[in-house]
Amino acid sequence: MARSFVARAVLLGALLGACAGHGERLATEDTSPRSFAFALIGDLGYRPEQEPWLENVLTDLKTSPASLAFVVHVGDLGHPRFGSCTNELWARRLAQFQASPHPLIYTPGDNEWTDCHEKGGAPGYDPLERLARLRTVFFPGEQSLGGRTLALARQSRTSDPALVKYRENVRWTHGDITFVTLHVVGSNNGRGRTPEGDAEYAERNAANLAWLREGFAAARTSRSRAIMIMQQANIFHEFPPIPSELAAQQNGFTDLRALLERETIAFGKPVVLVHGDSHFFRVDKPLGARGATPAVENFTRVETFGAPNHHWLQVTVEVDEPQVFTFRQRIVAANVIKR
Repeated sequence: MARSFVARAVLLGALLGACAGHGERLATEDTSPRSFAFALIGDLGYRPEQEPWLENVLTDLKTSPASLAFVVHVGDLGHPRFGSCTNELWARRLAQFQASPHPLIYTPGDNEWTDCHEKGGAPGYDPLERLARLRTVFFPGEQSLGGRTLALARQSRTSDPALVKYRENVRWTHGDITFVTLHVVGSNNGRGRTPEGDAEYAERNAANLAWLREGFAAARTSRSRAIMIMQQANIFHEFPPIPSELAAQQNGFTDLRALLERETIAFGKPVVLVHGDSHFFRVDKPLGARGATPAVENFTRVETFGAPNHHWLQVTVEVDEPQVFTFRQRIVAANVIKR
């Protein structure tokens, strides 16, 4: 009986040890998702007759069979000639964003403020007043929009007084991927129209460069598998053409392109830049491509669908795959034009 008791005690000790070891492994195990999907949209609902098409996109996102971790809108809530500078349209878009069952992250476009002036199609508006108002409407709290929210790190959470206004620049991590938004807009990033606009550009450009550096630093520190950067403006040479009256040094995107290339090469893992602006869906590799010089291979540019094409892009992340990201067009059947 004594031998039997000892045997049972040894067996019980072994089982407890195994359970303890298993519990320790569970406690230190990486529980972040190795595979997930999210959606990209932007440049939609430019004209009143396109509002139903925008609603169709939002409905498609709500009913998508894919389980979406979040949705990102890369700017342009409409067109200045049709109300994109108005509080009324902003209220409508905010309600639509808040009705999303998925967390929704929005970064501004030029049609919300940069182009809110007479030549832009919205006489009576002041771009800088619109920018200040935009920040109070769309970027409250420390989380995303949507029925289900996502915690965000905002650039405004800083001790640097020069950066506290940039609530729109955010960063978050999901599934071992670092995501960053930058407030970079079309119309030459707001540069070259007025002295006041140039001063705003200089401050925001410095903030964007600092936030981009910090984003790459955070990705390296956390050993992220990849980084995705999202903004409104197309910063590459094919669009927008810089007006002839502006000298080359007045290009509002030169500093950002140069820093993006340096950081991408140093990072050495997949880097994706998502933008809207030119309304031309594409997935390509334009960074560093000059004549016979190959492009930077670990960089991919993605441009979302834009009006009049009202669809969305599904991005699937497979953390353990070499290229990490797969892009799938989601054509909204109700918005397909019969030809």
